[in-house]
Amino acid sequence: MKLLTLAILSALSAGAHATDPASSDTPAPTSTTPLASSPEYLKPTTLDTLKVVGQRLFPYQEGMVLNERYIQDQAKGNSDIGTLLRINPNVQFDDSAFASSNRMGEIRPANISINGGQYYQNLLQLDGTSFNNDIDPQATNPHDLADVPSATQGIALDTELIGQLTVYDSNVPAAFGGFSGGVVDAESRKARDSLGGKVSFRMSRSVWNEMILPEGDDISQSSTYANQPVYDKYRVSAMLEGRTGGGLGWIANVIRTRSDIPLRGYSAGQVSTSDELIKEQRRENTSASMRMDWAGNGITLSGSFTHAPTDERYFTQNARNSYFDLKQGGPVGSLRVGLDVGAWGLDQVVSYSDLDSSRRVPDDVDYWKAWARSPDYDWGVNNSSFEGNWGNIDQRNRTVGYALTARRGALAWGESRHALQFGLQYRDRLGTYHRLNDHYSFLSPGRTTSCTDANGAVDTDSCSLSPVYTTVSGTGGVVAGQGQFFRTRNIYSAGYFEVKLREWGVFAEDDIRLGRWSFRPGIRVDGDNLMDKTTVAPRFAMSWDVLGNQDTLLTAGANRYYGRSFFTYKLREGRDNLQTTYTRTAPSLLWSRSRTYTANNRFETLDIPYSDELNLGINQRLAGLDFNLKHVRRDGRDEILRRRVASDDTSGYYSANVYEYVNAGRSRSDTSTLSVGLQRPFTWRGSETHAQFAFDHTEVLRNYVDYESGYTDNAYNRLVRYEGSVIHAYDLPQASYNRPWTARLSTQTRLPAWGLMWSNFLRYRAGFAGFTVTGAEQYQDETIDVIERYDAPRTFTWDTTLEYSLTLPRVQEAYVRVEAMNVFNRRNPLSGSIGTTSYYEPGRSYWLELGYRF
Repeated sequence: MKLLTLAILSALSAGAHATDPASSDTPAPTSTTPLASSPEYLKPTTLDTLKVVGQRLFPYQEGMVLNERYIQDQAKGNSDIGTLLRINPNVQFDDSAFASSNRMGEIRPANISINGGQYYQNLLQLDGTSFNNDIDPQATNPHDLADVPSATQGIALDTELIGQLTVYDSNVPAAFGGFSGGVVDAESRKARDSLGGKVSFRMSRSVWNEMILPEGDDISQSSTYANQPVYDKYRVSAMLEGRTGGGLGWIANVIRTRSDIPLRGYSAGQVSTSDELIKEQRRENTSASMRMDWAGNGITLSGSFTHAPTDERYFTQNARNSYFDLKQGGPVGSLRVGLDVGAWGLDQVVSYSDLDSSRRVPDDVDYWKAWARSPDYDWGVNNSSFEGNWGNIDQRNRTVGYALTARRGALAWGESRHALQFGLQYRDRLGTYHRLNDHYSFLSPGRTTSCTDANGAVDTDSCSLSPVYTTVSGTGGVVAGQGQFFRTRNIYSAGYFEVKLREWGVFAEDDIRLGRWSFRPGIRVDGDNLMDKTTVAPRFAMSWDVLGNQDTLLTAGANRYYGRSFFTYKLREGRDNLQTTYTRTAPSLLWSRSRTYTANNRFETLDIPYSDELNLGINQRLAGLDFNLKHVRRDGRDEILRRRVASDDTSGYYSANVYEYVNAGRSRSDTSTLSVGLQRPFTWRGSETHAQFAFDHTEVLRNYVDYESGYTDNAYNRLVRYEGSVIHAYDLPQASYNRPWTARLSTQTRLPAWGLMWSNFLRYRAGFAGFTVTGAEQYQDETIDVIERYDAPRTFTWDTTLEYSLTLPRVQEAYVRVEAMNVFNRRNPLSGSIGTTSYYEPGRSYWLELGYRF
């Protein structure tokens, strides 16, 4: 590995650049309307230098655009959008075990937080269609019997499909709703005018890469997905595009990314006498997409369809027949029609998505059994032999939508000019939870000398006369040399629950120019039939061209953003009623019902959580550089968590005490950012370099973790001493998505004469912040906790990419690409406690890619 690293670094020192025949420098939008349809005076007030990738190009500093060249030049890793968004200073990432060196075999997209918002309250769009998964986005445990994981990003969108990625993080236009964090708006690539294509193969292997673990840790004999010492990742893609003589463009992609993760079947290095020693887990994303577009006579037509299922195979350690598959993703598609008539333009979008979050088990395994070890059940490694899994569950998030936007060209009114935009949106949504068949869980084996019950039937399913190896003490426990029978049987009955949700929204916006001043007042009104609430969200942004030459712009804004409701709020109600417990004793062996479970969750209508935003910024062009300085404050209110309350139910449907979701959450975030980019690429001796620097200082306060956090009045209002001051507990900083500061530098250099491209991403971050209770003290006749903060060491990573392209006859290219992440193999702590580190960021790792373009 050291020799490979030195070879790469030596090659990188030579310089870089390569031509990309598919690169695109499409301008960034100033609103939801493409720039080509906007009046000249409404185009971005920064220089139209779209080769400055990652640069802010919005008149109200609304966000950041990443064009196709940046997307293709930067290190791709697993080819997920989270990797791309590291350059955005308003985006924070989760410091959890999922992102650690222990789990480098995973390929699931990373969660992100925008300006302190919850990771599940961003709006994610592909060609105008949402791919948010709103079933239960906080569920992450693959071994939960009832709650199947539901990834926030409903599909694992591969970056090769994206032509432009726009992030709106403040002053978000009124056309966007259903978020309290930010908007990630992806537009798929458009076809070129000539026939072209690409095939490629990428791979990354654990034997190439460095794993960084806490001192003394050894995971080489891991049997759980939480520690992955060995993995092999592969990605195969093919693309074909073209445009007919009539102007119809088409582009088709097929991509498959797979990770094989072999693990030991049993824990602590133990070996089963009759089960597999090595069992293989698998992660697999498959994406097939098609996009078509046509324009002429004032009409534009486009359609896109992406089918992106994900299959994740797991097994349960120390158990036989325990494989199961988690199914995610599904189809996402849209059809767009644009019509320009005089000064008016009309855009219509019909969208559809059907996203899965399900679990599948082998057809003949609808049980979980906890046998005591015996000759017939000898695969266990201690006193037990487990077998089975958690049963088949389907979860579905289906959405059909329609959106209409009308925009008016520049309209003069006195000395002011106005660009009006109106719109309406409607979505019909369905969320379902379906346990497909009865699932049986057999527990608590006891001693027996007969498997014939009181009715004369022989029980071969939950009783065995094979002599148990070891006596287990306790009432009714197994005895060495005797048979065994299960004393407890839980039945999780088949059942189906659904939530039908109709959402609507209307908005209006006026982009006004008055001398050197620009104003954009807007309003958005939304409603749905689940919460039966109507929300009104005002939006206002302004800017002042100080010198009248667009070199110095001051911007400000005041906005409200309302979040979304999740199906889990309603789907949890009644799910507990599917469970029934039966027990029995020897010698009758007849089952009798001992408990019928009642609903432990109750749905009540809620207010819609929202975030109020104030922002102030300056955009300055100076000495060939473009500076963007901005501060954003967000105050989150009516956010969702849950509490335990008396049900006061006399029907027997609900438990005596139930969980209800309540609007008791609150948050505050302050994000200060500085971005600096080149107005023009730097050229030197035939090379061309783009560069972008970004810095943020972020503070996020929140009184809960997610909507499953428990709430009590005492805990909410309690006082603590923190850093010497007495504050409410809800004013404590958030533990995750909250690095105090981060500096980033991104560069892309091309040297066409040599067929080289060299890109770099450097990131220097404050260490993660943790909190610990160090004692207690008396304060105003009350005992309060004393909490101290600790900061982990700062972290630095350098990711670099080198690509060499070989020009072939007839406009063809073959290329080889090497990506190296964390080149210096630095030990960067990711999470832990005072004096210890639980997880580290991944060590030095490589991706190798071979491809052909024409």
